[in-house]
Amino acid sequence: MRVQFGSLPQSLNVNKLQPRQEPAKNFQDYLQDALQEVNQLQQQSDVALNKLLTGEIEFHDAMIVAEKANLALQLTMAIRTKLIEAYQEIMRMQV
Repeated sequence: MRVQFGSLPQSLNVNKLQPRQEPAKNFQDYLQDALQEVNQLQQQSDVALNKLLTGEIEFHDAMIVAEKANLALQLTMAIRTKLIEAYQEIMRMQV
């Protein structure tokens, strides 16, 4: 018994799945995005302080926003310190 599948194309062009080519972000872009986020948190903290002074928000809400901004700034400063230390260590290396 012979099975026929109808008319098959002569050459099947099967495209392999390829990963989507997204533009790669470099270190500068990641750093810039992180610093913009920290800056935005600082600005939100300032706005929350002004709203607290005018009585628009409660004290605990303003403190939460301020602490988020403070933690983000402390983390940024810690990362900056580690980067500077790593750079200095690399500069001390003898070639």
